[in-house]
Amino acid sequence: MKILKLTLLIIFLIIALLFAVQNFETTRISFYRWSAEMPLSVAIIGIYILGALSGSLLFSILKKLMYWREINEINERE
Repeated sequence: MKILKLTLLIIFLIIALLFAVQNFETTRISFYRWSAEMPLSVAIIGIYILGALSGSLLFSILKKLMYWREINEINERE
């Protein structure tokens, strides 16, 4: 199983490296009054990371809300 994970990790890293090399042209990112110029691959990877962080944050908030709801239902029954 470790060999499979290592192989998949190496394949993923090779694909990510190829993506970064092929998408190195500069692009302009604007948000309200803020703007920056960066390689396209850096912008896409940054947006992916922000999406992953916001998704995990949303998931953890929903999980806590469900937990609190269960606790309140248990307390109401007692």
